[in-house]
Amino acid sequence: MSAGAPAEELLDPEVVDLVARAQEGDAQAFAGLYDRYVDQTFAYVYRRVGHRQLAEDLVGDVFLRAYRRLSSFEWQGVDLGAWIMTIARNRVHDHFKSARFRLEHSTDDVRDDPTPAGPDDPERVTVARDMTRALGQALEKLKDEHREVIELRFVHDLSVAETAAVMERSVGATKALQYRALRALASEVEGHPELAKLAATGLGGILALLKVMPL
Repeated sequence: MSAGAPAEELLDPEVVDLVARAQEGDAQAFAGLYDRYVDQTFAYVYRRVGHRQLAEDLVGDVFLRAYRRLSSFEWQGVDLGAWIMTIARNRVHDHFKSARFRLEHSTDDVRDDPTPAGPDDPERVTVARDMTRALGQALEKLKDEHREVIELRFVHDLSVAETAAVMERSVGATKALQYRALRALASEVEGHPELAKLAATGLGGILALLKVMPL
């Protein structure tokens, strides 16, 4: 498949145009792609590493790699964001395997907690924070692949096909993994009264809460 001939008409024509121009060496076009995908990429990386400065450094490296590899990019029927997310996933994996990470992890095991305090009903704020904290803890108890598929699908809003591309699985395997992951998450939230009450009406409420959790 040629780089300039996407397989699906549903692809954003603006992104298709930016990619084509960037592949021809247009720096402004690549800057447009960066602006479009940097927030999503940072959110994904930050949730994986838990440190803002480190996430910023890794994201910078991700886009440098994307810039260098863009000439070889070919449309495979999914958005460019899935391709960038794949680079981000591999970069995070490289980080966790590095000797530097092992040293940092042994001396600095505290995740950033950038949750801002906002003006609101104190009791409501307390309940909301308790729920998001409990949901975060529930996610942490999941298998890595379960947590990742949930975050890609319901936090970063990737389609099943895009999630499959990022996780290097078939669409069918990704659907099955998503099903198992959601069952595991439902099981984990049962021990928290407020989350269990929310989950009792269906997982839609839990998934909506995922979207408003702080980075």
